[in-house]
Amino acid sequence: MDSVASYAIALLFALLMHGLLILLIGWKWSEETTVVANIDPYYIEATIVSQNPFKAKRETENDKRQKKIRQRRFEEAEINNLQRDWDRKQQRQKQQAAMTAPLFEATMPEQLTDYSAADPINEPVDKEASRLEFEQELALALLGEENARKAVTDDEKAMAYAAQIKREIVQNWSRPPSARNGMEVILRVHLVPTGEIVDVKVEESSGNRAFDRSAVQAVRKSSRFVVPADALKFERDFRIFTVLFRPDDLRL
Repeated sequence: MDSVASYAIALLFALLMHGLLILLIGWKWSEETTVVANIDPYYIEATIVSQNPFKAKRETENDKRQKKIRQRRFEEAEINNLQRDWDRKQQRQKQQAAMTAPLFEATMPEQLTDYSAADPINEPVDKEASRLEFEQELALALLGEENARKAVTDDEKAMAYAAQIKREIVQNWSRPPSARNGMEVILRVHLVPTGEIVDVKVEESSGNRAFDRSAVQAVRKSSRFVVPADALKFERDFRIFTVLFRPDDLRL
């Protein structure tokens, strides 16, 4: 009887264990065969563009053009101011001359008469000297770093400096009596970066020593020329250059 009870308990326990095992196996299989699809939401990222790049480029170009226009107007105003100052200066000199002229006429009329007879072209010479002086001052203003009108190319800038050098030499030159049409002398001029003249040599003589000497003296009288501050431009165009003198012309 006891053996039958023990066998029944063992059988029941075995059945219970098998049932539990089947239950566990069935639960794991269900869990492993379950497919979970995690669908992430799809977002479209939108960036707010605060400024149209093409519009910004156009505005930048317009700003540059407007800046150039303002600079050009400023430079023209500076030149006009220089012209007005010069005119006022000449006007004051004329007024002072008009005020003092009666006094001279009353005190020494003979001297004035003799002076005018001795130099009948004195007044035109003074006017010409004033004109040349104004041209020189205007050229110096144009060549200044702040007030200069910017040339488009380096060649144009070099031509502006060369024109100023030519004007200075022309003012210094005294034509010798022996000068004749057809004569010409070529000089080679050496400068230092400050514009000072260190040497003037006759490259090709005219055959007339007086004419050659007058040309050399005209260059040396300047002692110093206005030259570009840029070292490369100076070395290229003004360290050593030639001057062609003619009795009826002067070419640089």
